[in-house]
Amino acid sequence: PPPPLFFNAYYGIRHPLWSRGLGDVYKRQAEDGNEKFVNASDDYTDIFKEWLEAHNEKDIDKVLSYETDGVILDLPDGTLIEGKEAHRQGLENYFTLDPELNMYWALPYVGVNNAEVWIIAGSVEDTTTEEGEQSRLLMVDAQFTEDKLSRIIFYEKARPSSQN
Repeated sequence: PPPPLFFNAYYGIRHPLWSRGLGDVYKRQAEDGNEKFVNASDDYTDIFKEWLEAHNEKDIDKVLSYETDGVILDLPDGTLIEGKEAHRQGLENYFTLDPELNMYWALPYVGVNNAEVWIIAGSVEDTTTEEGEQSRLLMVDAQFTEDKLSRIIFYEKARPSSQN
């Protein structure tokens, strides 16, 4: 499958875009010009929000319930996590940082030609480390397979000091 597209950030769209459901044709095309996108159902946004909330509740089983058995996570530092068991181990470590995830925009979409369902979303992650409280902006491309998250790609940026 083709790599996920950063069509929001890539095309300079900086404001939240909320899906109005299937049938809203997204006006941009992939680089090869062959793939067009329509907004996917808001049900995918709800699933993604519930997955984030399960992180805030530090409920590992609930987090994993939203994922396929073969889930793949690409973390910002280049770490690749493959499968639920590996993700369980990663979450046990991650939750020691007392993370709080707050989504501030999301756009679910489906490829017209390949019918893959993805969501692109932005969130703020606040954690507590030995150095104190840390905050970063996360952008996520996440693929859905049969209403579960199957591939999750994270990108990060430190928050400007004026926003901490």
